[in-house]
Amino acid sequence: MPDEEDDLAALREQTSHGDRLDQAEADEATQELVDGIVTELEAIDAGEKQQTLSVWDGPLAAFIRALENSPEQMDAVGEGLQQRLDIDTGDVDRSEVLRLALRLGFEQAAPDQFDAVREAVKQQATKDL
Repeated sequence: MPDEEDDLAALREQTSHGDRLDQAEADEATQELVDGIVTELEAIDAGEKQQTLSVWDGPLAAFIRALENSPEQMDAVGEGLQQRLDIDTGDVDRSEVLRLALRLGFEQAAPDQFDAVREAVKQQATKDL
């Protein structure tokens, strides 16, 4: 019986009023983020906004430039990022290394928010179907 009591207690906790409200608020915040990303994607597609990013970071800039001067190292870093993300984009260059590094960082540090990017891309890709 202790297992059943534990299961019931866990179920009560999951279905308590506050948990449902908290989940609804989280879902609403996620949907707002998805909607914002879709809006930005549409502006990029329309040519209203750029799809480039700028980052001011001296040590990172030096690291990337040094990688560009050492193709073997660039390939090793790119392959490592691809493996961590479980993708294969083929050859890597500066832009691809930076793109993969940002994705990996966001995936690890903010997985819920980064899932919003995936959802927004899906919504935008299928909106005219």
